[in-house]
Amino acid sequence: MGTTYRFLATVEEAPAVFDWFRSLPEQPVESAHHESSQFYFREFGQLDSDVKKSPIVNVFKPARKRGVLTTVGEVHFLATPLSTFPGLNTVSKRFHEWLRENPCVYSRQPNFTHDWDYFLEGSVKNWDSDVFALPAGMAALKRGSYFVAADDNEARLDLVCRALQLRGVEGLQMLTNG
Repeated sequence: MGTTYRFLATVEEAPAVFDWFRSLPEQPVESAHHESSQFYFREFGQLDSDVKKSPIVNVFKPARKRGVLTTVGEVHFLATPLSTFPGLNTVSKRFHEWLRENPCVYSRQPNFTHDWDYFLEGSVKNWDSDVFALPAGMAALKRGSYFVAADDNEARLDLVCRALQLRGVEGLQMLTNG
């Protein structure tokens, strides 16, 4: 797989990431979907039937789940290896620098202080990439909001909700009984 970046944001704050890509001088072609957008950087190369050989970036915005959970936003630079497209590699590095202007709330780096792990549920901590919190996402985290991975399935979310129920979290929407 290519390069992935993850971020915490409120649903309302998520457009900031999309706007970052829309404001690039490279002017990628955007294909918007309900929960995501795909940015094609045509000046860096042609599309291939294999997305790993195309200059494409997928951006997935945070979404609300089960009443009180917010999914982690994700940005995927799909080209593998990314160095195949030097211009896209530069965009990736610029995006990473922009994202790093925000606090890192989760990392697997040695000596990282895991102050926010309590609020990262489901499979969020299974990833290798760092998680950064945009300003409103950080404020939500400080208020005690919980974040889960976008691809956590319903069974996983039920387990998270049961654990949060034991913590006394209110407003959970359970799908199954038991």
